[in-house]
Amino acid sequence: MSDLIVVASPHTYLASLGRVLDAHALLAELYDNNPALSVYSRMHTGVKVLTADGAPVSLAGGRTLAADGGLSRNVDARLVYVAAFEAPDAGDVEAALGGSEPLSNWLREQKDRGAVIAAAGAGVWRLARAGLLAEGVASVEPRLTPAFRRAFPRIRVEGLQGMSTAGDVLTCGAPALEGEFVVRAVAQALSPGVAQWLAMRWGAMAEAGLTVQSDPLVARAQLWIRERFTQSFRIQDLSATLSVSHQTLIRRFRLSTGATPRDYAQGLRIHAAKMMLRETPRTVSEIAALVGYSDLPSFREVFRAREGVTPAGFRARERARRSQP
Repeated sequence: MSDLIVVASPHTYLASLGRVLDAHALLAELYDNNPALSVYSRMHTGVKVLTADGAPVSLAGGRTLAADGGLSRNVDARLVYVAAFEAPDAGDVEAALGGSEPLSNWLREQKDRGAVIAAAGAGVWRLARAGLLAEGVASVEPRLTPAFRRAFPRIRVEGLQGMSTAGDVLTCGAPALEGEFVVRAVAQALSPGVAQWLAMRWGAMAEAGLTVQSDPLVARAQLWIRERFTQSFRIQDLSATLSVSHQTLIRRFRLSTGATPRDYAQGLRIHAAKMMLRETPRTVSEIAALVGYSDLPSFREVFRAREGVTPAGFRARERARRSQP
């Protein structure tokens, strides 16, 4: 069996890890429902979440998620994806990410065995530390770029593009592009045709009005929210990060999107919930927790207000629609 492997670090972002898990769920549906794609339907591709020691994944925001094991040589990986995680202040990144020689060795071994290697956010640091970007190019999260350049002066940081490809090693430094980045990694590891199908399924983001806006301030706010929409956060923290007043942020956000930052976060949560209701067997309570609702009745109320139907009703409607000839 060939696997999609997600390597999770302490304080991994659920949105980053979930992108690969949900991509796998969609790909499994593709293989099951398209017998004409025989070469893919025979792959029996699985997905595994691994941590350095096999311990549960500690997610940004405090939750934990069971891992499928630790780093092992007994994997047949088509894609190794180092998920984005909450990094310390830029000046402390090198110290925080030191001592990862077992992971570096494992990543090099997987690369030598033919796996496509991809990393997002602070995960790019893991690839650089493993020597997989030696004298190459990388896309790095902007706030980490100065420290990254000091630590790895031979690696050229791509300043204009949010994603970079160097052979079978891919990097993403823009959280808002991670969905597109996963599609690119799937194209490299599996097939451009399969990736195109995945991109079409994820195109609903634009239909939901969740695309990044042209106003630079609003775009930065959207990126900040996308990294944290599964967590509880304060708009005051966002405005402080952007060095603007609360009133200015709300006014610019409304002018650009027609909604408030809180509405935008809620839209991301409901969009993610709809995808999981449609594409995965997870329970409604599990989905509510994964998208950031600690109170199930509140999730049901918000979902019904936005979609006109309960989460269970939405799932039943989508299943009925798919069963129609």
